[in-house]
Amino acid sequence: MKTLFCSIATMLGITFGNAGVTATNLLGDLSPELGVSYSNLSTTRGLATREDSLAYSALVEVPLEGANLSLGIDLHDGDGDLEKDWSVAYARPVEIFGQSLGAKAHFSRVDSSFGDWEEVGLALTYAHDLADVTATVWRELGSDGSYGVEVMLSRGVATPVENLSLTPFVAVNVGEDYDAVEAGVSADYDFGNGFSASAKVSYNDNDVDGAHALDHDWSVGVGVNYKF
Repeated sequence: MKTLFCSIATMLGITFGNAGVTATNLLGDLSPELGVSYSNLSTTRGLATREDSLAYSALVEVPLEGANLSLGIDLHDGDGDLEKDWSVAYARPVEIFGQSLGAKAHFSRVDSSFGDWEEVGLALTYAHDLADVTATVWRELGSDGSYGVEVMLSRGVATPVENLSLTPFVAVNVGEDYDAVEAGVSADYDFGNGFSASAKVSYNDNDVDGAHALDHDWSVGVGVNYKF
């Protein structure tokens, strides 16, 4: 996989001289990931996006000097229809008022049978001993696009089972057109050699009418992942 990326980049004459990184050593450090997952209910920004779907995902992280660029795509197969979600994100550490934070800017598109939209956003994450706090300001594109803020609290918890970790979380979206809440827990098990498995269960509710509505609904999902 990495050799293929390097060959393509070499043929195209790609170079990143301004960052002190050439195509050869940059693509040699790429971190591709592939995954397959199933969920009875998918949500984005506290909105329902699809039901009973099998997803095939791919993610490539490109290390830059002091930063990281990621490109991801999810193909959702539900009732014979294939829907695509994809995103591009740029992340780097920043310091604000003497505090070290993680910053991430993103552009994403959601293709959903319940309604499509494109979004831009900026997130800041503060890692504390008690919990990680992430605040994201987001804006849907388009002349009538909605906007809002999502605040998420999460904490990784070790377990007596080796290589198994749990992450309880709660996310609140306060938007121009709606409010939403999601609370749950995710579990991750690392098999080693790049393979891992995950599971997630969460409670979801919002005050939206129509297809995107969530009324005390539960989402359950499982998946496997391989990192090259």
